[in-house]
This record gives sequence, C-alpha cells and structure tokens, in this order.
Amino acid sequence: MDYIIRLIRRYIGTTMVISLLLLTLNLVMLGTVLFQEAYEKEAPASVLERIAASLVWKDIGYVLGEAEQQWLEQNHAWAMLLSEDGAVKWEYRLPEEIPRSYTLSEVAKFSRNYLMDYPVFVWEQDEGILVVGYPKNSYAKYQLIYPVSWISSIPSRVVLVLVGNMALVLILSIIVGTRLIRSIRPLVSGVHALAKEEEVHVECKGIFSDLAHSINQASDKLQEKNAALKARDEARSNWIAGISHDIRTPLSMVLGYASDLEENSALPDEGREQAGIIRRQGEKLRSLIQDLNLVSMLEYEMQPLDVKLIRLSAVARQVVTEFLNHGLEEDRYHLILKITDESIRVQADIKLLQRAVTNLVQNSIAHNPQGCVIWIETGLGPDSQKGLIVVSDNGTGIPEEELPDLLELPYSSRRKRPVSHRHGLGLPMVARIAKAHLGRLTLQSGAGQGLRAEMEFPLCNEQQEIHRMA
Repeated sequence: MDYIIRLIRRYIGTTMVISLLLLTLNLVMLGTVLFQEAYEKEAPASVLERIAASLVWKDIGYVLGEAEQQWLEQNHAWAMLLSEDGAVKWEYRLPEEIPRSYTLSEVAKFSRNYLMDYPVFVWEQDEGILVVGYPKNSYAKYQLIYPVSWISSIPSRVVLVLVGNMALVLILSIIVGTRLIRSIRPLVSGVHALAKEEEVHVECKGIFSDLAHSINQASDKLQEKNAALKARDEARSNWIAGISHDIRTPLSMVLGYASDLEENSALPDEGREQAGIIRRQGEKLRSLIQDLNLVSMLEYEMQPLDVKLIRLSAVARQVVTEFLNHGLEEDRYHLILKITDESIRVQADIKLLQRAVTNLVQNSIAHNPQGCVIWIETGLGPDSQKGLIVVSDNGTGIPEEELPDLLELPYSSRRKRPVSHRHGLGLPMVARIAKAHLGRLTLQSGAGQGLRAEMEFPLCNEQQEIHRMA
C-alpha cells in the first residue's frame, strides 16, 4: 500500500501545483489584456485636460494648439465649448447632427454618458464647459456604483476565491486520482504476482484493458512453460532414478564376482590383478551413479532430509577417520584436522554433510596426484551467525576465472566454458547439499595457490543467542 499512497500524494501535489500555476498565469494574462488594452491609447481624461489647457482666447476668438488639432483629426474626434447658458461658443470638427445649444438638463445627461451615441467627456473651466467627443462605438461608458465596504473587502474576497479554487482542484484531484489508482491497482497486483510466478487474471476494462490483457497472456504463457518445465524435470529425475535402480543389481553382481576372482588364490596373479581392476572401476561406476542420482534429486528438491541437531566437529572427525581407515596414501597426502570450537551445532542431515566433506577431500586428492597437504577446519563465520566447514589444500589450484563453472553441472547452459574431463559431479553436488541446508559453498583459488572450499550453514537459534551474547 505504500506505493499507492506515494502515487496519490505525488499526483495530488503535481495537480495542485499545475492548477495554481495555470490560475496565476490566467490572472496575469487577464490583467495584462484588460489594462494594457484599456490604456494602449492615451486616456480620455488626460486628453481632455491637455485640450483644455491648449484652448486659449485671442483677439480673433478661441484658438486650439496645433498638436491638439492633429490629435483630434487622427482620432476622428471633435470638441466644443459651451457657455453658461448652454450655447456653443467654440467648436472644432463638430458633426452637423450635434445641436448648438443645450439646456441644463441636457448637459447633465450627456456629461455622464453619451451625446447622440457619441461617447463624450466633459471638462469644467472658467470659460464654460469643454466637451470632447469620440467616434461612435469607440468607448463604452458605464456607471458603476459600489459600497466602500465592498471595495475594501476585495482582497479577502480574492483570497477566498483562490482557496475555493484550490479546494475544488484538490477534490477533483482526489476523485481523478482515486479512479486512476482503482484502475492501476489490479495491474500492479498482477505484475507482482507474475514476479512470483503465480497465476494471474486481471479484469480487462477501462483505459488499461490492453495492458490487463497482455498481463493475462503473459501469466498463461508463464504457467504453461512452468508446467512443461516441471513435467520435463520430473521425467528427467524419474529417468535417472530408474536407470540407477536398473543398473544397481547387475553392477552388484559384477562387483561381487570381481571381488571373488580377486581373492581366488587358484587364479594366476595377472588374472587376480585384472579382477581387481574390474572391481575398482565398478566401484567408481557405482559411486558415479549414486552421485548422479543424488545431484538430480537435490537439483529438483526431491531428496528428503533427515535433519537433526549435529556438531560440525563430529562431521569433520568422522570424515578424517574414514580416510585414515581406508588407506589414505600418507606418503603423498597429509590430512590435518583443525577444530576451533567444539560447540558449533547446526540443523542438518549428517550423512549428506559427511558426503559433502568427503567429496571436497576427494576433489583435492584427485586434482593433486603429486600430493599435497589437506586441511579440514570447523569454525564460525565473521558475523558469528554461521557455522563453517572449510576444506583447503596447498596443491596446484585452479585459475580464478574457472571457479564459477565448477559449481555448475557438467552440461549446464550456465557454464561459460566447455566441460573439462577434470571436473564432474563432485563440486556441484556439494553446492546443492549446502543449498539444501540453507547454506552455500564458496571457492577461492588461483593458479599455484591451492584451493579453499568453504561451506557455511546457519546456526540453530540457541547457538545464535550464545554467540551473540559472547
């Protein structure tokens, strides 16, 4: 819901800012149009005052200045001077239809508005009343009368109008934003469900109907692909399990007869030696089949785990004991056990962990035929929240750029380099055993620097509390 609230806030804020800017721009433009157009020409009052100042009496009568005469001609205006009895005693460009004498009431009428549809403006001076008339339909004269209290309340009224406009914009923004969010929410939920590979069906309506239809199509295709992948993976796993089961019985017979022949003293030495080769290669084949079956089940999460609370030190000791009891060539390989903390315990399947550590030791032996020192260590991670089992050697090592491929299956599409005969299922199996226990396997190496394989597993809750307090 947080993203919806943020979207509504951003939408409302943006709408209010845009509306306020538009309102301000409209007011500025309206004021510019009204006042600039109104005063683009010289105001009638100032013209009237200028003509009154320019009109003077001389021996020949009243004379108007040349500049004022030119202004009246250019603007098609006229002027006249009325005496106190209402008679015209001076005129300039006065139309023929305009009367030459007026009563007091007639003067009072046209002084405020029009004289025979001519907008006129009046100036009172000592010689009489000066009247300047403009062409018909050139000015609109309206008498507006307002109370002083109303005029003084204009600022507060303007503020009230602005607040009302902002409130209206806010309400409209909320209404529009709510409808928009109501349309977008199913789409957002559908996209989140797609990310989780869940089945999605968004109702196709409104302006986002095309997008909803596309989401539904993507969901259908994703479900079809997932179903096909699941069926293929199950078929592959079942095929591997079936092959492993079918091979186990004849392979056991081959190993049994090979062992009998190897131990039969009636056979010549060469025959017994060949029988021993058959037995050893058969055991390798059996181990390979077991590894293939185990990796397949771990890959598709079909391997049941017998999880118990175990000590990592016990796993390490058991592996070292097995190697020493089964003829480790101590003249070439030196196995060193290092236990830093006997109390480290994790929830794990002890057989799978022993299998993983055994594979790591065998990996060091297989890739260092000239011999090496192998260390098996147990301890805590840097944050004291993880238990570690580390198998390292001082052998030839592996180039750093090849390390990521070692954790992938031999023919996986994620491998960057083609499969090498040196690397099989051992390390990918260890990586998947670690993953099955919510842990991980990391490798560190370099050419001539040996190999360090580190498995980390989450400690049980009690262990976490103990090490946190420590």
